[in-house]
Amino acid sequence: MNSSFATIRAPAPATTVDAMGQATHSGTAAAGITLHTEGAVATLVIDLPQPKNSFRTENAQALGAQLDAALAGGARCVVLRGAGPVFSAGWDISSIDPAGDDPMAMIGQVVGPLCRKLRELPVPTLAAVAGPALGFGFGIALCCDLVLAEEGALFGSPFRHIGMVPDTGAHHHLLSRIGFARASELIYTGRLVSGTEAAALGLINRAVPAGSLLAEAQTLAAGIASGPTRAFALSKEVLLDGGDFDAMLAHEARQLKQVFATADLHEGIQAFQQRRKPAFTGR
Repeated sequence: MNSSFATIRAPAPATTVDAMGQATHSGTAAAGITLHTEGAVATLVIDLPQPKNSFRTENAQALGAQLDAALAGGARCVVLRGAGPVFSAGWDISSIDPAGDDPMAMIGQVVGPLCRKLRELPVPTLAAVAGPALGFGFGIALCCDLVLAEEGALFGSPFRHIGMVPDTGAHHHLLSRIGFARASELIYTGRLVSGTEAAALGLINRAVPAGSLLAEAQTLAAGIASGPTRAFALSKEVLLDGGDFDAMLAHEARQLKQVFATADLHEGIQAFQQRRKPAFTGR
């Protein structure tokens, strides 16, 4: 099996003290996930070595480990954002080997646990999205309780372009937020929506002008963190009980197992790696 999914281990976060005397947790340099605390708000920053903050297994594991570190540090609200002008363009496609990788292991041991942890974190979570949030990046953003985005951000799971089935619970997010018809359109066409359109559709909470995202996110997170966060946690449990997210993840895993055997996925991966347009056949 390809090493991109075979190694399942989470790096232990290190702790340093910044110039203000505040404890700051940071992931290992290779993992590219850092954690900063300001009062009761923990901010996790995605700053990966792959282009456009594209995830690999070790990065997903580091994000899970830093969520644990945020809770251990007493965070009452968690903000997830990308470094610079990009949230995350998804999974690093160049690391995927459709002939050797095991999609069930990927979902069962890496993607599923991270998505559940984000969804079920016992404190409010907020994604602050600038630039693209695509595929895996789209999914982890929508696993957060609230999503703020710049008006020019881009959202979607353009998996049709590589012959893939969306994962990270994307079917659940799309269906529950924008309905069957619009969800089908975005899946079938691979069309991306701006932050402005995503807010109008109800896919995210709010779009804000460029340059104001981080300040808006920090203000909102600080206000939430100062509230009755135990009550929020109890309300969150009730909200989560209203949809069968685990069943959707399991269904996606079964579909991914089938799609890894298709000629179109092999063609899509090869075309991406060879920087050419894929020629799909529906097989």
